Amino acid sequence: MADLCQKMTSRMNNVKYAIAAVKSFKNVGSMVPSSSFLVKKIIKDIDFDHEIAILELGAGTGVITREVLSRMSDNSVLYSYENNSTFIDSLKNIHDDRLIIKAENVSNLNLLKDDYFDVVISSLPLANMAKGFKNKIYKDIKAKLKDTGVYLQYQYLLFDYNRIGKSFGNCKLEFCLLNMPPAFIYRTKM
Repeated sequence: MADLCQKMTSRMNNVKYAIAAVKSFKNVGSMVPSSSFLVKKIIKDIDFDHEIAILELGAGTGVITREVLSRMSDNSVLYSYENNSTFIDSLKNIHDDRLIIKAENVSNLNLLKDDYFDVVISSLPLANMAKGFKNKIYKDIKAKLKDTGVYLQYQYLLFDYNRIGKSFGNCKLEFCLLNMPPAFIYRTKM
């Protein structure tokens, strides 16, 4: 019965996602949520055995959020940013004390504590953003990450690979075919 409820919730979230994407494609960036294959590939190298602080940008309906929470230790924390009201409603259905939902624009990242996060996971549609705004986001991400922190970003085309490489230095590229559309994953270490 629990499996059936989970499948129904997942399908409802997919429908909500598609409707929100049609209404605001520039801010959403995709017509469907990330696949479980992409999610697992993005988070595969995160050490969830220790207490960590994770910052998620563009949480959507919570596909990555739920997987991260399922793996995090009890003392870890996940800050999830989302500014789409439909997606925020989906995130509010996740009942976990380790989750802090930031229902606001990522332009407010500068209000968070510096050198606090071990990992930043971004689903932001960078290709749809102005260069100046992206540069501000990169600067804010660098300020929020610890010296040993990791920034993970995925994108459907390699539009921002070079810019992220220049901003963060060590940027490794991976590819996930099993996603709609297929996606590139950027991994940077501070």
